[in-house]
Amino acid sequence: MRRAILAIVTVLAMASAAVAFSPDELQQRTVERRAVEAVIWSIPAVNYDLMLQEMLTKTSGEMNQIVYWSRPLDWHNQTLAPNPDAIYLMVFTDTKDVGPVVIEVPPADGGSINGNIVDVWQMPLEDAGPSGADQGKGGKYLVLPPALQSCQS
Repeated sequence: MRRAILAIVTVLAMASAAVAFSPDELQQRTVERRAVEAVIWSIPAVNYDLMLQEMLTKTSGEMNQIVYWSRPLDWHNQTLAPNPDAIYLMVFTDTKDVGPVVIEVPPADGGSINGNIVDVWQMPLEDAGPSGADQGKGGKYLVLPPALQSCQS
């Protein structure tokens, strides 16, 4: 055990001694790390917009309408990470102009209706279906416009 600890400490000491960056190199590495972080953090919003553009350009669907993709997605659907094992049903709501929107999810009745109600950053607002708030029994979900969100209780 002592030998393993000594080996780990030796490797860490060698690694920290071998890395000596100048201030300019540190600045460059900081800029590069921030660029990578910006790409990583933007992935959800980019994916949301890609899905929206697929709906607007490849279907007759419009904002605040439900789009049903009748077969699993493949590479033709140019989103970042389509699930090839799922049938998608999507609605892109724009509550700014139409006001509050009610999304009604039917009961799962032993089936597999799983849904995520997310914002543009694909952060979950609520889940629907057997693992969601309705526990598979179906439910109505109210999506409020930005001006009314502060009124939630």
